[in-house]
This record gives sequence, structure tokens and C-alpha cells, in this order.
Amino acid sequence: MVRRYDLDWLRVLLFALLVPHHVAVGFVDWGVDIYRFVNNQLAGDGMSLFIYWSHSWRLPSLFLISGIGTYFLTRRGIGFQFMAGRIGRLLIPAIFGFFVLNVFGGYAIAVMTDDPRRFISFWSDWLINPVPRQVQHLWFLFNLMIYTLLCWPTFSLREHLEKRSLSPVILILGLISVSALAVAIVKPYAAALAGNGYQFAYYLVFFAGGFMIGARHETVLGFAKRNVWILLAAAIALFMIKATLLALVLIADFPTGEALAAGGWVPLGLEPQYATVFSVIEALTAWAWCITALGLAAKFLNSPSSLVAELNRAVFPLYVLHFPITLVGLALIAQISWPWWIEFFLLLIVVYLFSWMLWRFADRLDVFRYLVGGRPATRIDNGA
Repeated sequence: MVRRYDLDWLRVLLFALLVPHHVAVGFVDWGVDIYRFVNNQLAGDGMSLFIYWSHSWRLPSLFLISGIGTYFLTRRGIGFQFMAGRIGRLLIPAIFGFFVLNVFGGYAIAVMTDDPRRFISFWSDWLINPVPRQVQHLWFLFNLMIYTLLCWPTFSLREHLEKRSLSPVILILGLISVSALAVAIVKPYAAALAGNGYQFAYYLVFFAGGFMIGARHETVLGFAKRNVWILLAAAIALFMIKATLLALVLIADFPTGEALAAGGWVPLGLEPQYATVFSVIEALTAWAWCITALGLAAKFLNSPSSLVAELNRAVFPLYVLHFPITLVGLALIAQISWPWWIEFFLLLIVVYLFSWMLWRFADRLDVFRYLVGGRPATRIDNGA
């Protein structure tokens, strides 16, 4: 099987997008609802729009590319050895991050919210009395592990999917329809923040869809490459429609608009306008950007590179490491009073740099390499 360097590059770039997204949340006023503190210098509505745009498709695309990567991994077999390897690959760094790495980000939050405890006392409580919030960004790994387990029986259909003469348009439209149904049916009753609520079912569709696209990757990537500019125009238009609908509801009644964005408006007794249309547009927007990203990668990035091989090996550990560094860096940079854009780009550089340095250190130590989700240089795969 010919290696798809475009998929390697796309995986790297999608994970790299997490850093500006997570840093940006610390520079908007509503970020306090997520991180419990924000920077002393805040950006304007443009930053909120960037966050909303990236949030519209970055997580669906990450689960999509993980599903595609899982397809490539299953060529080695789908037995218990495969599943044990996947669970270990995901669960070990998730547990290590939960108990060891994330405590530094948690302590940064504690300091910024006037928690009087010293670090040792805080870490002791972190270990003895764990709470779900300690998962932080690692919910992605737990969800991915659950999705892999749920889809395991369907991996046996790999060869059947490869042989089906299903057109890319039919496949993509089918996946869009299932995604739209998942949002329209579940979102009114189950709010979501980070892969829970309605997003659990929604992201499962993207993971399973990624596996199906992996089985038909030549035809799907060819379709996306040929139509990439049409897809990009559609993705931009759909996001503008989605943002406009949300803005109209927010202007009419802010709590209702918040519920429309997060979900769970029925238990709150709210009735947002355009709720069903918005749910369909949400799925359409995500898929449009996902397929556009596949098309751009196929058009411009499908060439061998030693750089992408190294970055592809590093991207999973960098994901595990970057978020505690982001929170600590945000707490530190909040102590200075420079223009927000200087602080923002400085923090971006710091997070990328320190994450890379920690990964290079861990890569030299076999135990720590595996604890942060790394693999030896001789073993590179597409799976997240």
C-alpha cells in the first residue's frame, strides 16, 4: 500500500491547530468559563470568531483523521493483539497525563483563582481525590479509546468496504445525513463542552466515517482534490450562515443563543429559533471543512518528506504535553501588561517550543517516551 503523505501532513497540521485554539481561549472574556481565568489583556470579537471557526471543524477532523489512521492500522490485523495495542497506546498516556502532567495546568488554575494550597498539597489532593475536570484535554484519548472499542466489530468489514463501488458523493452525503441526525436528535437534550453530551455521538460518526473513508481513500481524496475550491467556497459560506444564525439568536436572547451553541435547551425550557436548521448546518459545516482539508492536503502535500515523518511521530506526544504548558504559560504571561497580540504570539511560540523540548527529552528515555504516547523512530503509523 502506497503511503499517503498528504494524510500524514494533515494529521500534523490538525493537531498543530490545537495550540492557537487553546491559547486563544485564554484571550477572550468567556474563556473564564472554561479555564476559570483568562489573560489580563483580552482580544476582541475577531478572536472569538477564530475560536468558533476552528471549533466548528477541528475536533470532527481530528476524529476523522483518527478513523482513517485506524483503517490503515487494521491492515496488520484486528484481533486481540491489535486492540490491546490500541488501548495501551491511548490509555497509558491518558492515565499518566491525568495524574502527573495535568496537575501543572491544574495548579496554574489554582494559583490564578487564589487557591492557598502549596504545590505538594495540591498534587496530593489531585492524586487522592481525582475529579473528572482533571482529564482536561485528554478526554480526546478516552473518547477515541471508547470509539475504537465500539467500532471494533465493524473493522472486520474492511475488505468489504474496499470492494464496494460506492461513489465519494454518496458516501459523504450519507455521513453528513447521519451526523445531522445525531445533532438534531441529541443536541436539544444533552449539552456538550468537551466530547460529552451530544458531541459523544456526533464525534463517533466522524471516527466511524473516517474508517469508511479510509477504505475508499483513493476515490474520496481524488474527489476532494478535483473539487477543492468548490468545497472551500461551500465551507466558507456554510460557516458564515452558521455564525449568522447563532448571532441572530444571541442578539434576540443571549441565554437561548448560548444554549443553541452548547446544546441542552429542552431541559432549560428554551426554544431557540432555527434550532433544526442550525443542527443541520452544524454537520454540513464540519464535513465541508473536513473534506476541504483532505482536498487541500491531497493537492499540495502528497510528497515524501523526512520532516513530516518526524513530525508525524511527534504529534501525539506533543498533543499530550501541550495543554499543561498552555495553562502554565497563560498564568505567567498574565503577570505582564503588553499588548494582547504580543502576549498571544509569544505564548504560541513558548508552547510549541517547550512542548517540542519535552518531547525530545522524553524520546531519549524509553519509559517516558511511551508515557507521553511516543513510539521509537523505526515505528511510525497514521493512527492517533
